Amino acid sequence: MKLRNYVSGRWSEGLGTGELLIDPVTGDQLASITSQGIDLEAALQFARAHGGPALRQLTYITRAELLGKIADVLAANREEYFRLSLLNLGATQADASFDVDGAIYTIKYYAKIGRALAEGKMLKEGASIALSKSDAFAGQHFLMPAKGAAVFINAFNFPAWGLSEKAAPALLSGVPIVVKPASPHGMAGAPDG
Repeated sequence: MKLRNYVSGRWSEGLGTGELLIDPVTGDQLASITSQGIDLEAALQFARAHGGPALRQLTYITRAELLGKIADVLAANREEYFRLSLLNLGATQADASFDVDGAIYTIKYYAKIGRALAEGKMLKEGASIALSKSDAFAGQHFLMPAKGAAVFINAFNFPAWGLSEKAAPALLSGVPIVVKPASPHGMAGAPDG
C-alpha cells in the first residue's frame, strides 16, 4: 500500500515506489510513502489563496470550536491511533500515549484558549494610548492574523503531538498550514540539494 498525500484540497499519490515503512519490531513492510511529483509550490499557493482567506473569515471562537471538533475526532479514534503508533514506530505504550494523548490534549488546550478570546476576527493589544494632550486623538494596537502560511517539517518520532503543538496555534490564529511529514529515514521523496 502506498500512502497518499492530501495536497491542495485533494488526495494525490506521489510518483515512484517511494520509501518503505517497516515495522521496527517484526520487520514487516507496512506501506510506502513518497512526495515525488507533488507540487509543493502549488500546495503553498493553495494554502495562501484558499485556506488563509477561509480561516480569516472565521472568528477566534469559531476557529476554537473547530479545533475542539478535531480533538473530539482524535479522542474518538484514540485506540486506532495507539495501534498505529505502536505498529509504525515500535513505540512503547508510554511513548504512544505521549504522542496520541499529547496531541489530543494540545488541541483541546488551544480550543479552550480560543473560546476565551473575543468573538471578533482581531484582538486588542493593550490599552488605548493617548496621542494628544486633550485625548482628542488616541491609538489602539490590534493583533490580526498573518497572511501567508505556516510550513512545518514534522518529526517522525512523535507525529501526532509534534504536528498538533504547531498546527493548533497556527489554525487558531487564522493561518493555514502546509505539513511535510518526515519519514523514519529522512525526507522521503524530497529533492536532493
